[in-house]
Amino acid sequence: MTRRGLVALVAGGRHREEVSLAALDKRLQPVTSTPNLLVFAGEDLAVVHSQPGAVVIGDMFDPLAETGAPWGSFLRIAEERGGCASIVRAPLTGLPFYWTRLEGGVLGFSHLELASDLLSIQPDIDFLRLSMAYRNLRTARTGLAGVSELLAGTRLRSDGDWVDVDPVWSPWTFAAREAETDPARAPAALAQRAVAAVDQWTASRGELLLELSGGLDSSIIAACLAQTGRPYRAVTVATASADGDERRFARDVAAHTGGELAEVWHEDDAVDLTRAPAKLTPRPAAANILRGFDQAIARVWDRDRSAAYLSGIGGDNVFNYSNSIAPALDAGRRFGIGRHLLRVIGDIARVTNTTVGHVGRAYLRRRMRGPRTTWPLELDFSAPASLPDAPPPHPWLTDAGACPPGKRQHVEALIRISDFLDRPERWYGRDVVAPLLSQPLVELCLSVPSWKWVEGGRDRAAARKAFAPYLPPSVAGRRTKGRLQTMAGQMFARERAKLGPLLLEGRLAAMHLLDRPAIETYLSQSSVDEDFRHFRLMEIADLELWLQAAERAGGR
Repeated sequence: MTRRGLVALVAGGRHREEVSLAALDKRLQPVTSTPNLLVFAGEDLAVVHSQPGAVVIGDMFDPLAETGAPWGSFLRIAEERGGCASIVRAPLTGLPFYWTRLEGGVLGFSHLELASDLLSIQPDIDFLRLSMAYRNLRTARTGLAGVSELLAGTRLRSDGDWVDVDPVWSPWTFAAREAETDPARAPAALAQRAVAAVDQWTASRGELLLELSGGLDSSIIAACLAQTGRPYRAVTVATASADGDERRFARDVAAHTGGELAEVWHEDDAVDLTRAPAKLTPRPAAANILRGFDQAIARVWDRDRSAAYLSGIGGDNVFNYSNSIAPALDAGRRFGIGRHLLRVIGDIARVTNTTVGHVGRAYLRRRMRGPRTTWPLELDFSAPASLPDAPPPHPWLTDAGACPPGKRQHVEALIRISDFLDRPERWYGRDVVAPLLSQPLVELCLSVPSWKWVEGGRDRAAARKAFAPYLPPSVAGRRTKGRLQTMAGQMFARERAKLGPLLLEGRLAAMHLLDRPAIETYLSQSSVDEDFRHFRLMEIADLELWLQAAERAGGR
């Protein structure tokens, strides 16, 4: 892991020696050393001295002609006038960066284990309350008291005595360009930007390993790799249940794009829903429900330790996958009640496999109720009296204003996926690329009207149209989607007896954050309901396990 980590100190002169010793002990190499700035990085991180007093760590790509700004996965660290330093994290895919105040300075790090000897680790109880109430709303606040995350697309400036954080990128800049976008040309532009992004990400990398589920998103990456002419190997994981076995689609894509495919079975025996996290992270990360996938894929990856790993994560979010009425609300807002709106209502009915009448009634109800203006409140298995009254601030949400519901949903989806980019245990410390979250591609997709994503009664319609010529028909025209419901239900039923004591006698329950009677009732059922509430219980179990690990690390 230390080969891809970094530690930085802004000012804080009295801490320079201890930070230097801690970084060298983790086998990090000095990158920049000035009176007000000290940076160490792992040997596998690219380091570019862009100009005197400035260093770029990670991947920084030249701007596309349409975007005008460099993009990639990087931190730009620079010394400014007056003893001030600035740290900019790239939008969407920027390298992770956490920071905390030290006396007269700021300590920054990419991974907690690199700075754990320099910190006093204490859980932030208010973070736990926020996590229970607002699911997947990732903000600068972390689970550790005094530790913040520099969110992707933001900048930290400090001279050691003061700290200021401000956004340098906003999705609303591009969502506002909807009226300027020619919807008819969007699919071709989408394909062009996706291929260009994959080309940039892979140009300087060697072996390429793609997690190929057989779904649309990872298949698009395979198609892009074929267009660039770069060879790749893929791995697909099959579950014993039919809804999680997509091997036939992955085979079609690999054959169509020239990739070499490895097929592995999900590691059912690897899953223990009460297992402590292998590594402590600044907020809950690794999900035990994914442990079987982690181990199955690791069997392939461990033979390719130097390979870059490509994932289709974020495709649903970038391509605005939706089963909601929001695109109709946007169309009604733009065109009024008429033929255009009726066509969109019909498209949503086909996407959701329901009737036009059902969608029409949902449209009228939502119009009468008015737009939602805050992040949804999560009440399942929570104790409402202990929950906060309002969600924590996020820079993208403060700029939302009176945006159309479909656009708000699109931006919220990008916030949600940011909470998953560091979760899989198999990705920890690896060279992982999420090409579908590339800034130029996301900016284009944000400008596409929300109803174009359900056009013709197909989800992610613009992306399907863009890549239909490059994908096998079985995938481009596929109407089903791989699911984990059966596997997760069986897993929950098998682990139910162990989850009871963890949840009902754990630290969250002791803090009165849980609705213990509701949990007891749910766990006492003889079968697993189709309401999928067991997913929420498994998430709460992961939060409990993280809290216990953090308290142990803090000496409690």
